[in-house]
Amino acid sequence: MCCFMVVGLVHACYHEHMSTGVEDLAGVIDSILDVDPLALSDSQLHELVVTLQRQRHRLAAAAAGALAAWDQRMVWVSDGSRSAAARLANETSSSTSSSRVELRRARQLRSMPETAAALAAGDLSPDHVDLIGKANQPWRDAVFASHEATLVEQCRSLRFHDARKVVDYWCQRADATAAEEQAERQRQAAHLDVSSTLDKTVVINGVLDPISGSIVSDELTRLERELYLADQRDGVTRTTSQRRAAAIVEMARRSATTPADGRRPRPLFTVLAGDETASDLCELANGTVIAPGQLLDWIGDADLETVLFDGPSTVISVSHRRSFTGALRRAVEVRDRHCQHTSGCDVPADQCDVDHVVPHAAHGETSQFNGRLECPTHNRDSGRHDHGVRPRPSRPVTRLDEIRCRLRWQCLREQPDDDADQLMDIEHADSTVRG
Repeated sequence: MCCFMVVGLVHACYHEHMSTGVEDLAGVIDSILDVDPLALSDSQLHELVVTLQRQRHRLAAAAAGALAAWDQRMVWVSDGSRSAAARLANETSSSTSSSRVELRRARQLRSMPETAAALAAGDLSPDHVDLIGKANQPWRDAVFASHEATLVEQCRSLRFHDARKVVDYWCQRADATAAEEQAERQRQAAHLDVSSTLDKTVVINGVLDPISGSIVSDELTRLERELYLADQRDGVTRTTSQRRAAAIVEMARRSATTPADGRRPRPLFTVLAGDETASDLCELANGTVIAPGQLLDWIGDADLETVLFDGPSTVISVSHRRSFTGALRRAVEVRDRHCQHTSGCDVPADQCDVDHVVPHAAHGETSQFNGRLECPTHNRDSGRHDHGVRPRPSRPVTRLDEIRCRLRWQCLREQPDDDADQLMDIEHADSTVRG
């Protein structure tokens, strides 16, 4: 009898605690809703926005834990609902699709303790949960479990755009066979449908693999930019989508008039070498990660370049048929990968300008150390340009540097232990020549 009384008391205290916690949360939300954003200063408003977003991430972690238990115990079947998503949608005024997303995240987080802890701390967002969840697949759950902490730490410190690439590369390294199979599925799934409606307008819908899609989207972007400049000159107002529609028509017109032996677009594949943090990376010039097997169909029609690094930030050489100016630009593109504005802009390299950190008019040198990527908005708008940024420390790059880096890279990759003495001899010879 006494035992039942104790158990009942524990349950009562538990429910009282839970009730109080939810009521406290509701009270805090009511207080926040009473705040007038227009009455806040810019710094206060910014702090409020960022803090609320981080707390939303923490609340998402708490909700996911409860939702996972609710789903596992099948509490949702008590009213005869067809599925957990259906009941969650009905009782939270949500769509079934968004409820499925919430359930998927909750189920994944049960096997992702490091990710769940980072989400609860507000260090990661639900978007990161989806991203890391892509790596957490049943056929590689053992290797994921041992590497999850590393992936989470990388995602904590990187912009989301870069974190996505880290996870993509991890998936390739963890399971090369699955990466190649996915690439083949992407090729097989490519399709394009063109249909007419009752009023004779044309609807275009399709999916392309990453390489084919890059060729099409790059040309669309280039033509859309041409049309934008023409519209600016002529005083024409159109949306970006309208200009893209016009760009597709222009592509078709040019295709019809292009000679059979005309120059075809050549995708650019980049191979990074010399820095262990960036070796064996395979991606398009716009930064899209691709599986090595995807290169095979394009080897005869593509440009392949090798970029040799000395450390993570110094480019020693860039191969490929380019002028010195073009090679220098490409070195900065591959090193920076996206706009380097201090706001965290992630416009990809192929849509950026190479900006002089110290302006040329102020005797700034034209070199990789005084160059950085900035998107047109941040580079050309003086009000948004981040003035006062310092260039990277400069160092001379000679032919000897290139030879030294190539030998070092070969030693580290092929026989890291046996060639340690040879590597030391190389470094000693290099320092002697420099001295």
